[in-house]
Amino acid sequence: MIHLIWSIINGMIVLYFLYLIVGFIAKGKKIFKPQFKFVSIFIMVIGIVQIISASNSGKNSNRISITENYEIKNNSEIKQVKLEDNWTFDINILVKYSIEQNEYIPIESNSYLTGIVSGYMWEFKSIDTSNLNMNGKAEFIANGILKWNLFGITVYNESKTFSGIIE
Repeated sequence: MIHLIWSIINGMIVLYFLYLIVGFIAKGKKIFKPQFKFVSIFIMVIGIVQIISASNSGKNSNRISITENYEIKNNSEIKQVKLEDNWTFDINILVKYSIEQNEYIPIESNSYLTGIVSGYMWEFKSIDTSNLNMNGKAEFIANGILKWNLFGITVYNESKTFSGIIE
């Protein structure tokens, strides 16, 4: 529930920023009500700075190479695991395996968020996994940071560690 409230707060701030921009263009300084003048100007300035800096920020691919310098010679297969299932969003992980003589060798991994992700950013840090064994299962441990953002500014970093079985 807290994740939904955080997303709603983010959405409201973005809508208020758009209202301020359109109002400032249409009405000028009259859009700033005296009792909210400081907050309105602060949100407007932060929003403009975030728009300008968003074009300069590099995107994190959340892709991790498990087996370095490995050339896939045969078929490959991708396994998906849901790490965390929240009410509003999920944290997922994909592991790509190379199939070599009935042995599944982990090559790379990717992690991402799905659902209502407004106000959140997932930074995948590491994964430790083994080859899939004969029964088609492998244990894993994955780490990452869930960043709680308010209007694009990270307010809180939540370190998360997941362990489980890839089937």
